[in-house]
This record gives sequence, C-alpha cells and structure tokens, in this order.
Amino acid sequence: MRAIAVAVIWSALVGIVAAQDTSGPSTALPPSPPEPVITWGAEVDVVSKYVWRGFPYSQGKVVWPSAWVSARGVTVSLFTNIEPGYDPALNEYDISVTYERTVGRLTVAATYVRYAYGEGALWLATTELVGRAGYAVGPGEIFASHAFDVDLYRGSSYLEAGYAFTRELGSKSTLSVDATVAFWSTFIEKYAGVSNSTIGPLSVNVACTRQLARHFSVRPHVTLSRIPDARVRILLNPPAATFGLAAVLEF
Repeated sequence: MRAIAVAVIWSALVGIVAAQDTSGPSTALPPSPPEPVITWGAEVDVVSKYVWRGFPYSQGKVVWPSAWVSARGVTVSLFTNIEPGYDPALNEYDISVTYERTVGRLTVAATYVRYAYGEGALWLATTELVGRAGYAVGPGEIFASHAFDVDLYRGSSYLEAGYAFTRELGSKSTLSVDATVAFWSTFIEKYAGVSNSTIGPLSVNVACTRQLARHFSVRPHVTLSRIPDARVRILLNPPAATFGLAAVLEF
C-alpha cells in the first residue's frame, strides 16, 4: 500500500509540472530596458533670420548652438546666438531651468530664463518667469503659456495659446505642427513703445525630425507668422516666413 501511495503522489507531481510546461518556445517579450535617469543632448540650428516674438533680431541668417540635460522632470539648457558679420558674432546666451510634470492628460511646466545679449560693446541682461499648461486633446494638446519679465523690462508680459501635435511618419521620421496666437499685453509697450496693441503674432510652426543614427537626427523646420496690427507690422517689419535646419545629438 505504501508503494502504491508513493507512486500516486509521484504521478500527481509529474502531471502538475507537465501541465505548467508549454509545448513550444515562450512567447513572453523580454523586459524593456529601463528609461535613463539622466538624458542630455546638443544641437546646432541654422536659421534664415532671428525672430523672437515678432521682433527681428538679425539682418540675415544666424546659428543657434544649444545644449541641455534632463533628470526627474528638471531640464537645464543653454542657448547661444551667433550672427556672422555682426560684432560681436556671439551676441546672446540664455540659461534656463524648467520643471515639468504630467498628471493624466494635464502637463504643467515652470521655467526660469536668464537672457544676456550684446549690442556692440554694451551687454544687457534680463530675467523671465514662464508658466505653461497643456491638456491632451485628440492627437495633440491645447496649451497656453504666460511669460513675464521680473528684471530689466519689469512688468512686460507675453501670453500665447494654441494647439500642437506630433505624428509618426514611418519608423524614423516625426512630424510636429503647432498653431499659436499671442497676446502682447504690456510686452510690446515695454520693448517697442507701442501702446493699445493687444494681439501679437499669429504663427504656424512645422518641423520634421529624421533619425539618421541611434543618437543623431536632423530637423528641417519652417515658421509662418503675421502680426495683425498694421502699425506694429510696419514698425517691426518681420519676415513672413523663416526657415531652419537643425542637427541634433541626443543621449
């Protein structure tokens, strides 16, 4: 009887193991590699003209070297402007720190920006605080941002709202589009001395990123923009379109 009992138990154990085994190779996917804690990158962007918030800041093409590092929602970046033929050629550098967080469909960000720019032998500097909120709708997001100067142009305020989306074009290309409307608030008065002008530039930005290697991509882009207020448009005389090509390294 004892031998029979042992045989029955052994057969039951073998049956359980056989039931758990699969007849073919495992179809479970290998675990995906963990997201890097720190990411960083650099790019060089060649642009047909430097235009910032409707203000043209160059006579012709400029080169924008920049670099950034991100970790745990915080991004520190450095932007520089080089204008060939201008003295000094390197006439601006901006340092910014951004904290971004996403909760469900809502993404919020707060940014500190320190601008330093040269006009001949004279160098000036100012500081802005920028808040941004985006809410995912459809293939993209509705967003709004508010920048206000707390230094040299204290009281200057610039608001922007619009819709942005990104779409994959195959396995190596990405299309990014956004359309925005800006509101001068006191920005145009502080920077150009023009009052009673509310609506700022209406803009459409289109960019296509093409991955050429694991860490290297290129990004041609175009910005179409128009200032509705004829007085300001004549005063500033910005181009209707600017074009650029960026080379990007990202790790």
